[in-house]
Amino acid sequence: MKTGKKHINGKRIILLISVIVFILLIGVIKYLTFSLPANEEALLAMKSTSEVTVEEIGSTIVFTPTKTLPTKGYIYYPGGQVEPESFAYAASEIAKSGIMVVIQKMPFNLAMFGYNRAFQVIDTYESIEQWYIGGFSLGGVSACMAAFKQPEPFRGVILYASYTTKGYPLTDLNLEVLSLSGSNDGLATKDKIEKAKPYLPKDTTYLEIEGGNHTQMAIYGGDNLQKGDNKAEISRMEQQKILIEKTTDFILK
Repeated sequence: MKTGKKHINGKRIILLISVIVFILLIGVIKYLTFSLPANEEALLAMKSTSEVTVEEIGSTIVFTPTKTLPTKGYIYYPGGQVEPESFAYAASEIAKSGIMVVIQKMPFNLAMFGYNRAFQVIDTYESIEQWYIGGFSLGGVSACMAAFKQPEPFRGVILYASYTTKGYPLTDLNLEVLSLSGSNDGLATKDKIEKAKPYLPKDTTYLEIEGGNHTQMAIYGGDNLQKGDNKAEISRMEQQKILIEKTTDFILK
């Protein structure tokens, strides 16, 4: 009888473990396939105009100015689980200033799984003389990973509501860095950005958008705040206008 009970208990344990593994697997799949969709304002910018040609090439969305031959390029890494099209409006506006902008799509919309994809872009567009790399939130962290691993191709790094870490310091690299944050950001907070300053160059340009938050660094998620964020005191398009202006000025200076 005791042997029978042990056999039954063993089966129950195996069944319980199988159920737990299945539930965890479903959770992982849901997490990896979840994404915050781009808003209509961003999707409208996915169409070519007389000033900017928009092309989806492989895993990239390329915004090329039509009125000049660009010599400067900007590779953008989207925020974690945020659809890449969410930066299309800003990319199109930046491209109007004569800069080629390449939005790099990522596996599962998580840039850390494709942080080195920028180098494929650089190899593709040999006519670009100066490259900048940047990103939003987790995308910015991943852009720093790429710049740390292989800084030579880049003139500078642009961070939106983001920062690098102790494992990927940019302090001793010959890179210009722009850090753009929002005063109301509940995720990439002032404290987190301050604590990460030792890992960025001393001459990093820090700009804070008064009244801006995390969610409005791109155009996504409908009218909803990203979980953990604070309400902005300026409109999304006002924040985007500042982001576009500061990014363009930084690259063209």
